[in-house]
Amino acid sequence: MKPNQTVREILHPTSVAIVGASDSIEKWGGRLLAYMLRHRHNGPLYPINAKATELMGLPAYQSLKDCPGPVDLAILLVPRQHIRAAVEDCVAKKVGCALCITAGFAETGPQGRADEEELVAIARAGGVRLIGPNCMGLMNAHHNLCATTGVVMGTVAQLPKGGIGMASQSGALMGAMISRGVDIGAGFSSTVSVGNQADLDLNDFFEYLIDDPMTEVITLYIEGIKDPKRFTALLERAATAGKPVCVAKSGRSEAGARAAASHTASLAGAWPSFEATCRRWGVYLFETIYDLLQGALLLQRGKRPTSDSVAVFSGSGGGGALLVDGLEAHGLTLPLLSEATVQAVSPVLPATHRQLPFDFGMLNHMAPPDPEVEGGSIGIALDRAMADPAVGAGLLLLTTQPGQEHVVKAAISAANRSGKPLAFVQGAGNHGEVARRMMREAGHGYFDSTHDALKTLAALAHRTEPQPAVAPLPGCGVPQDLPNGFLTEPDARRLLEANGIPTTRWSFAADAEAAVRAARDIGGAVAIKAVSAAIVHKSDVGGVRLGVQGDDDVRAACKAIAEAASAAGVKALDGYLVTEMWRADAELILGIQNDPEFGPLVMVGAGGVLVELMKDVQLWPAPLSQDMALAMLGRLRSRALLTGFRGRPPADLNAIADVLVRLGSLAAASKGRVSELDINPLFVAGNRIVAADARATLV
Repeated sequence: MKPNQTVREILHPTSVAIVGASDSIEKWGGRLLAYMLRHRHNGPLYPINAKATELMGLPAYQSLKDCPGPVDLAILLVPRQHIRAAVEDCVAKKVGCALCITAGFAETGPQGRADEEELVAIARAGGVRLIGPNCMGLMNAHHNLCATTGVVMGTVAQLPKGGIGMASQSGALMGAMISRGVDIGAGFSSTVSVGNQADLDLNDFFEYLIDDPMTEVITLYIEGIKDPKRFTALLERAATAGKPVCVAKSGRSEAGARAAASHTASLAGAWPSFEATCRRWGVYLFETIYDLLQGALLLQRGKRPTSDSVAVFSGSGGGGALLVDGLEAHGLTLPLLSEATVQAVSPVLPATHRQLPFDFGMLNHMAPPDPEVEGGSIGIALDRAMADPAVGAGLLLLTTQPGQEHVVKAAISAANRSGKPLAFVQGAGNHGEVARRMMREAGHGYFDSTHDALKTLAALAHRTEPQPAVAPLPGCGVPQDLPNGFLTEPDARRLLEANGIPTTRWSFAADAEAAVRAARDIGGAVAIKAVSAAIVHKSDVGGVRLGVQGDDDVRAACKAIAEAASAAGVKALDGYLVTEMWRADAELILGIQNDPEFGPLVMVGAGGVLVELMKDVQLWPAPLSQDMALAMLGRLRSRALLTGFRGRPPADLNAIADVLVRLGSLAAASKGRVSELDINPLFVAGNRIVAADARATLV
């Protein structure tokens, strides 16, 4: 049946019923009723309780069917065993949406999941949408709708209105973000706890927030995505609309993924694939919900970092020095101010302190004021530094200096004038309460620790601009004669070469004597490898010999490889691969991963023996452009190995990027046929780039 209401109508109800309402604030039904009376929306509120005729001054009704008017939103707070009957009542009343706060369904196991699926079937058959179960409700601050059991609602005089929209797979974290938002002066449009996502899921509310004119920045707490393709399409849509998306996701580690699944019965996707997809569309990624909120507040105020260089300001020389030490650990840098900026701050700072970090203890407060800058010497120092082209963002550490409120007033004024984010860290304990109130009322927010501030600025600075779609290179794809399944290395090399990716000189030899002839043709020392579809990791079974030179050595190497393969259970080899030896300056691993949720991705990282040790890998959705491939190389921790480290010749980065682009084109053109592909290692020697080993699986 067609749903009775759209998501927008669900978040803007006229009439609300609380099924399981109570007159005791010790119970969830009483607490929610009290919250909704405190924050009263403009419309009827119907408490439902079979044993009451009046609750907290409102007429109470025995069931939904007894309500005198239509019900847009029914909030279900009855025990689990009564939820089915409550949903059936929603269908009978033609309710628009049932918001099920009650837990005990899919998150508890197979029987709970079956019961949950039955609820959804009943609701959908009757046109009722379902939020939850196992959630904490929702808030629409601009509609004055407080349909949540979050305890913060009992402590605020009015709902915190603003431009930050939120959809969360954790109700408690939604409540924590609202509470923290109240502390720092952040305001919200709508916030939704999606719970088990039995019917309406996070994507539904993500789509609403993209279209919602009251939402300026979208924040998402994610444990698992039910429909990754739709999620990716929504990321693209948000990027096209120019609406920032901020994400914190649990399940990055194996243990975190298990915790996420047990918490809301959702399966967490692989973090690297998720991260790559988000970065493709310009998402801001944060480690915690608190960093997420602080970053969203800065973005909602229209502040965007222009680089990863952070100007440090402090009332303490030691505090500033510690902040500077922390920049590098977060991938940030301290900028060098231009000579023009140095001259501009010369009236307020001595010659020894005109480069960052600025120590406000050294300010000349007797300097002549600037009529265009509020805040005297402090305002001049902040304003001039933040305007310097080398500065991407600013960070101000407040300490227990006297007159802290004057510093904050000047800093708020400077932050308002700048298009770059200026983050405040309140490090003064209880001495800083006046300054906190000033920052809260100005809507600037503040951090309690320098570490959190640095993490947030790093997340803002390291975000990738959304990348337009690119077409695969012409001619890329899988040759028709290659078989499905795991490819032997000769076939994997043919796959690479068909797509314009160079390999070391090689020859396939069916037996030892053919290997002797191949080695003579190549000349010098060679590598000899076992060829068999039954061997995935040749080195692990003794199937590789390096630096082999001379006919007798080639025969001996082939014999040793055959014996090792036999010992590993391989009855017979297809033959031997004979390749030239190289002396590389650096080794990389490149490849294709066909993620079941997010599709094909291209990989690059530190290769050879460093793969497992360093885990220095970058992923990007296929296909990709040359610029994006170069950006992937630039984000590697081991990138110095490619740029002349310790006298090595710098690598031809464009040539490496070209291989990445060709892999991306192959992945896209194959339409999923390339299940996985690894080049390990890709030898790099100056401007010479070749694949020295490869393996692939076709489906």
